[in-house]
Amino acid sequence: MSDTESRTARFRGRSPPDRDEEWEFSTIARRGTNQSGSAVCAATGANVSLDSLHYLVTLRKPAAGLLRDYEYDNLVAANGVLAN
Repeated sequence: MSDTESRTARFRGRSPPDRDEEWEFSTIARRGTNQSGSAVCAATGANVSLDSLHYLVTLRKPAAGLLRDYEYDNLVAANGVLAN
Protein backbone atom coordinates (compact mmCIF):
# COMPACT_ATOMS: atom_id res chain seq x y z
CA MET A 1 0.00 0.00 0.00
CA SER A 2 1.38 3.40 -0.86
CA ASP A 3 1.63 6.01 1.89
CA THR A 4 -0.98 8.22 0.21
CA GLU A 5 -3.59 5.55 -0.56
CA SER A 6 -6.01 4.61 2.22
CA ARG A 7 -7.32 1.10 2.80
CA THR A 8 -10.79 2.32 1.89
CA ALA A 9 -9.48 3.60 -1.48
CA ARG A 10 -7.77 0.27 -2.20
CA PHE A 11 -10.85 -1.85 -1.46
CA ARG A 12 -13.79 0.44 -2.35
CA GLY A 13 -15.93 -0.95 -5.14
CA ARG A 14 -14.63 -4.53 -4.85
CA SER A 15 -16.99 -7.33 -3.91
CA PRO A 16 -16.07 -9.47 -0.90
CA PRO A 17 -15.34 -13.08 -1.91
CA ASP A 18 -18.15 -14.52 0.26
CA ARG A 19 -20.94 -12.16 -0.87
CA ASP A 20 -23.07 -11.59 -3.96
CA GLU A 21 -21.54 -9.30 -6.59
CA GLU A 22 -23.90 -6.45 -5.67
CA TRP A 23 -22.19 -6.12 -2.25
CA GLU A 24 -19.15 -3.86 -2.28
CA PHE A 25 -16.71 -2.41 0.24
CA SER A 26 -17.81 1.07 1.28
CA THR A 27 -15.42 2.05 4.09
CA ILE A 28 -12.68 0.46 6.17
CA ALA A 29 -11.76 2.13 9.44
CA ARG A 30 -9.11 1.09 11.93
CA ARG A 31 -10.64 0.93 15.40
CA GLY A 32 -9.71 0.47 18.99
CA THR A 33 -12.52 0.90 21.50
CA ASN A 34 -12.97 0.93 25.26
CA GLN A 35 -15.62 -1.77 24.95
CA SER A 36 -15.01 -5.09 26.59
CA GLY A 37 -15.96 -8.22 24.77
CA SER A 38 -15.13 -9.66 21.40
CA ALA A 39 -16.46 -10.13 17.90
CA VAL A 40 -15.79 -12.75 15.27
CA CYS A 41 -13.38 -11.73 12.49
CA ALA A 42 -15.20 -11.94 9.15
CA ALA A 43 -12.00 -13.01 7.36
CA THR A 44 -10.52 -15.61 9.72
CA GLY A 45 -13.32 -16.65 12.07
CA ALA A 46 -11.10 -15.90 15.08
CA ASN A 47 -12.32 -13.91 18.08
CA VAL A 48 -11.16 -10.29 18.05
CA SER A 49 -10.98 -8.36 21.31
CA LEU A 50 -12.84 -5.08 20.84
CA ASP A 51 -10.40 -3.20 23.08
CA SER A 52 -7.48 -4.06 20.77
CA LEU A 53 -6.82 -2.62 17.29
CA HIS A 54 -9.09 -4.04 14.61
CA TYR A 55 -10.96 -2.87 11.50
CA LEU A 56 -14.61 -1.98 11.11
CA VAL A 57 -15.56 -2.84 7.54
CA THR A 58 -18.75 -1.43 6.05
CA LEU A 59 -20.28 -3.19 3.05
CA ARG A 60 -23.10 -1.80 0.96
CA LYS A 61 -25.42 -2.88 -1.85
CA PRO A 62 -28.20 -1.09 -3.70
CA ALA A 63 -31.48 -1.23 -1.76
CA ALA A 64 -34.61 -2.62 -3.32
CA GLY A 65 -36.90 -0.05 -1.67
CA LEU A 66 -37.51 3.58 -2.50
CA LEU A 67 -36.68 4.99 0.95
CA ARG A 68 -32.97 4.12 1.01
CA ASP A 69 -30.31 4.11 -1.68
CA TYR A 70 -28.21 1.37 -0.03
CA GLU A 71 -28.35 -1.45 2.49
CA TYR A 72 -25.34 -1.67 4.82
CA ASP A 73 -23.63 -4.43 6.76
CA ASN A 74 -20.80 -3.90 9.27
CA LEU A 75 -18.12 -6.50 9.91
CA VAL A 76 -15.12 -6.74 12.21
CA ALA A 77 -11.73 -7.75 10.80
CA ALA A 78 -8.64 -8.55 12.85
CA ASN A 79 -5.64 -6.27 12.64
CA GLY A 80 -3.35 -7.43 9.82
CA VAL A 81 -5.83 -9.35 7.66
CA LEU A 82 -6.32 -6.55 5.10
CA ALA A 83 -2.90 -6.77 3.50
CA ASN A 84 -4.00 -6.58 -0.15
